Amino acid sequence: MIRTLALAALSLAQVWAAGHGGHEHLAVVRVFSTDEEVMLLKESGEKWDDEEPCEMKSNMSAIDLILVYSKDLSMNAMANKVVMELVDGFKIKMDMEMYNMTNVTNPNATMYDWMKCFSDIKYMSANLNPEQDVYDSNGYTTNKHWVSGPNHVFKSVMDAMFTGAYMDMYDSFFLMEMDAVPIKDYWLDQFEKEAHEVADNNVAIRGSQYLGDKWDLFKHMMPAYLVDHINGNAIYNLKNSWTQYLYNTFTSSDMAMSMMEDHAFDVAFAMITMQAMDGVEPFASAWTGDATTYDTNTMLVGNYANTLLNESYEFGSYIRHGSSKNIFENLDDDEVTLGVAWYDYQGHFMETVPTHHPFKKILGIAYFDQMTTEETIVAPGGNVTLKKQKATQQPYMHLCEIAGLVDTDWFALTDNYHIVKAPVSVLMDDDDKPVLPYVLKDSKYCGERPNCKASMEQAEDLFGIALNYHHDKYEVLYKTDDAKMFCTDWMTAAAGRPWGALARTRGNYISACAMFVAMLAGPCLVLSKDDYIAWKISKIGDKIADEFTPKDKAGFPNVQLPKGGNLTRYGWRAWTSLWNPAPVDNRNCDTNLYGVKEYLETLGNISSCAVNYAAWLQPLRQAPVP
Repeated sequence: MIRTLALAALSLAQVWAAGHGGHEHLAVVRVFSTDEEVMLLKESGEKWDDEEPCEMKSNMSAIDLILVYSKDLSMNAMANKVVMELVDGFKIKMDMEMYNMTNVTNPNATMYDWMKCFSDIKYMSANLNPEQDVYDSNGYTTNKHWVSGPNHVFKSVMDAMFTGAYMDMYDSFFLMEMDAVPIKDYWLDQFEKEAHEVADNNVAIRGSQYLGDKWDLFKHMMPAYLVDHINGNAIYNLKNSWTQYLYNTFTSSDMAMSMMEDHAFDVAFAMITMQAMDGVEPFASAWTGDATTYDTNTMLVGNYANTLLNESYEFGSYIRHGSSKNIFENLDDDEVTLGVAWYDYQGHFMETVPTHHPFKKILGIAYFDQMTTEETIVAPGGNVTLKKQKATQQPYMHLCEIAGLVDTDWFALTDNYHIVKAPVSVLMDDDDKPVLPYVLKDSKYCGERPNCKASMEQAEDLFGIALNYHHDKYEVLYKTDDAKMFCTDWMTAAAGRPWGALARTRGNYISACAMFVAMLAGPCLVLSKDDYIAWKISKIGDKIADEFTPKDKAGFPNVQLPKGGNLTRYGWRAWTSLWNPAPVDNRNCDTNLYGVKEYLETLGNISSCAVNYAAWLQPLRQAPVP
């Protein structure tokens, strides 16, 4: 009886709402698949009370929450339990507010304050089979059906909206994947506001383009539909004819099978829409929209995808599309030093020191005559102390010389052929584990760079560890005490090689003749981050994740990019960026990690933006403070 009265009251409320203009029956569709996402759904129960969905329940719209499980919910006890706790918790809350009693008997049901914002909580199963329930961001080389899971779940949602259980029930819905995280109060109010705008302005889809910066250097080589596509976490206007056309074309046209297998639905929607707007058939004849039909003008959601961000980053949206696992703390400025190798007098590094970056201590070692100097440079985040002195070891010993000189717990490396890529941060998790960016040994990125393979082979030769990943020494944070121990062990490992004695030589450069004689029998060694990681693994085994937070920065192989460019799995922003390649290692070696070939390849991959940025900053550089 109580349930019947509650449903009747809800129906009356919906009839009342239908008397208003605009979109009155809305839905937030929350999709989940893996056990990890099931737990994220459970955790969102409490977290949504921290970022309240609404100030008060809307009297203009009925807004439902629909939970969509990718497989059969009844076959997963844990997922079913989490869903029913929310569904029954909502029923209890509604009953208690209306009747001060309930007949719901689920002892695990939990009421949350945010439930007041919704008119109902529903659930459905997409019933995907194991072959369909797949998502692999590596692309075709790993699994042909690389976007099968998200595409089939989305199709199930749209089927329900257009022809199934929810047909003609909703005007618009917001697709909200588990990595779409509310970060501001009243995000549901913003959804309602934008849903009304969508209805009033002939908008079919409204959402966010990619807002990270990792594509910047090569986005001009990417297809427009990929660069400009609206991420799937978006508002879909079910009453707009173009939304219906996109759904039909993607799921039931002659092209549907290839589209479902080859393209993520959001990218396919962008491709169809842009071709229709450009007059390309068969899409153009169905086009009834205008410039606002495919709309990126949203404050509801911002798409940062897998971009790594610091926790102080200020978002302009109510919902962040980006996993909380990709949000990091900033390392304190007084705990890190930037060690700079000055090969010569060239470069624009100095012009970029007075910018937003975490390096308040910079130590430069010069491979030419250099008096020891110290200056203070005014920067937006606080004064920077820059000390320069003459190097006492060879350039390939840069890492070890800096490790022996710094007085901070951590240090990073760069050289005068780089510029500070402001704004940047040193990212750490709350256990003081720095981000460790890497690329797979078998990736296209590594395969096109001979020094990538050579670096890992050198590490294996020195420390007996076969690495599966390559690391860039200028993108990694070093713990000073560890680096000192590593350098001691590295010298010992190098001592047995024909060039081992040279690694221990200090003072001025070795003569070309002596270098030639010593190097004739084998390869030249350059201290690398791969050496450091191989050494670390040799000490702690497979527990590298206990001291670092590894993040794959390898690219998607199915996207055509310029030589050297890569779409990153994680949007890693390096602290410094090349404006010109460093000088070639001119030692006479059988194998060289950095020779003429690598120099020319590096030169070809440097963006003019880096050079132009440095030139623009040059007149802005402030004079040293006395």
